[in-house]
Amino acid sequence: MQIQGRFLDTLRSRLSIAEIVGEKVKLTRKGREFIGLCPFHHEKTPSFTVSEEKEFYHCFGCGAHGDAIRFLMEASQYTFIEAVKELAGRAGLSLPADISREVEEPQEDLTPLRQSLHEANLWFHKNLFLAKYGDALRYAERRGLTRETLKKFSLGYTPDGYHILETYLKEKGIPEEALLKAGLSVKREENASPYDRFRGRLMFPIHDTKGQVVAFGGRLLDKGEPKYLNSPETLLFSKGKLLYGYFFAKEKAPTDPLIIVEGYMDVISLHQAGYKGAVAPLGTALTEDQILLAWRLSPEPILCFDGDAAGLKAAARAAERVLPLLKPGYSLRFSILPQGEDPDSLVQKDTIFKNLLRDANSLLDTLWMFLTHGKTFNTPEQKAALQKQCTHWEQAIQNADIRKSYHYAFKDLFFKNIIGKKELKKPVSSLKMGNINFLFIHERLLLAILINHPNLLDETSDDLASLEFKEARFHGVRDTILRFYADGAHNEINLKDYLIREGFESEVDAVLSPQVLIHGAFAKSLASLEEARAGWREIFNRIQRTLSKNDLKAAQDFLADEMSNEAWHRLKMLKKNTLTQD
Repeated sequence: MQIQGRFLDTLRSRLSIAEIVGEKVKLTRKGREFIGLCPFHHEKTPSFTVSEEKEFYHCFGCGAHGDAIRFLMEASQYTFIEAVKELAGRAGLSLPADISREVEEPQEDLTPLRQSLHEANLWFHKNLFLAKYGDALRYAERRGLTRETLKKFSLGYTPDGYHILETYLKEKGIPEEALLKAGLSVKREENASPYDRFRGRLMFPIHDTKGQVVAFGGRLLDKGEPKYLNSPETLLFSKGKLLYGYFFAKEKAPTDPLIIVEGYMDVISLHQAGYKGAVAPLGTALTEDQILLAWRLSPEPILCFDGDAAGLKAAARAAERVLPLLKPGYSLRFSILPQGEDPDSLVQKDTIFKNLLRDANSLLDTLWMFLTHGKTFNTPEQKAALQKQCTHWEQAIQNADIRKSYHYAFKDLFFKNIIGKKELKKPVSSLKMGNINFLFIHERLLLAILINHPNLLDETSDDLASLEFKEARFHGVRDTILRFYADGAHNEINLKDYLIREGFESEVDAVLSPQVLIHGAFAKSLASLEEARAGWREIFNRIQRTLSKNDLKAAQDFLADEMSNEAWHRLKMLKKNTLTQD
């Protein structure tokens, strides 16, 4: 019997070959691989290697070689079908419906599909550098991509026409059926003529784990919808099973982080900036298969998503989705970017981005943040609801040891943060899923910078004195900090203790909460003075720009109500100031 290769690929991706081989062979990690004594011949010096990344074992002594299925067949004398059934059970996969049939069905020859995708990719890439399609190259260069990067990722361009690619590939001898099955052509109705799926788009080839092109993503250069268009599911491509950039991320050093971002351009920009471990889902929420694939390159990938509602929602879904997959040593970490920033923009501020990665939150801390931010737990019912959600997440964890650890960790957090306080202050009073008020967060970040780095008061006291906080309770904190500075109290007591002594304990807790510091690693006590200084300038300038725009809106509204010369001159002055700041 022959089982479809796509099922076997999924099966292999769901398993750790090192774990399977490790049941029979004592393995030791060496760089990217594991080594041990070969189970197939007698030896005293290890020559048997196992590669999680390549999904195979190999013995340099006797030549034994194969995947997890082959290992069970050779080491445990399983038949092929028995090995597949055993491994499918471990991976939690249902066997194909035809596995019990005695009739062998031949697999479809995928060579024409691979050839059509390969030829299309060469043609797209060549087009990008033709003078008549110069707008595409200029767009890529405006995004900061170098020629070297464009060639490495094989970016291309397809002109706006319904049969241009189809005609070119047919001249290469590729049949129409292959174009349809590869997702390059589309046919709306059964008897209609096919036409090119991608038209007038910057093209991003999508590679499988072996580096072969299996699909494309295309971005419109002009206005229109959809802005991004991906290949459909095909015999070669399943968008939930691959990560964009994975083949290139295999180049990263073992100590480099694997960074999961949101889009193609984020991946490419990070690679160009030296972050070789950047990958991205393919237009979907992060799937179980993608998490397992990421674990082949790093036991704790860092999810680096935008701080807007969509990014927070994607992070929350990933945090829940990984729970059943957790195993000792393997998890996810989370770095939520400041709103309005993406990896492409932050990588230009290299120190800030490095700090965000360095200070990425654990899965446990991230789950707790999603459970508690913006909420109070004053009543028994509210506390019971929190405990119920903790229990729900605990029960989703299949590994018994990890489930027990999370049970005690959640209980510890509950008693420290809920029972241990008469009232849980909102970590960020304005922080709500889907509607984060970053002006409030920015103001708190400025105070956090000064509490953790009071030496900056020499440079920032005038700016601090000019701030009018949106949360009135922080005016007292501001005035107390200025008094601390003016009195030279730093020689006797640190600023944090001084504020607490003056009755601002709850305000200090709010300012230094993880839900605030997640938006600015430069505000943490571990940040260097230079990082804190750069963070202060960045955040203070943002607040000033925001306030200027708010003043401008107020002046426009006032002018609409009162058409006076004074109102008109004030509006002109504010417009001039706002343009200068932008």
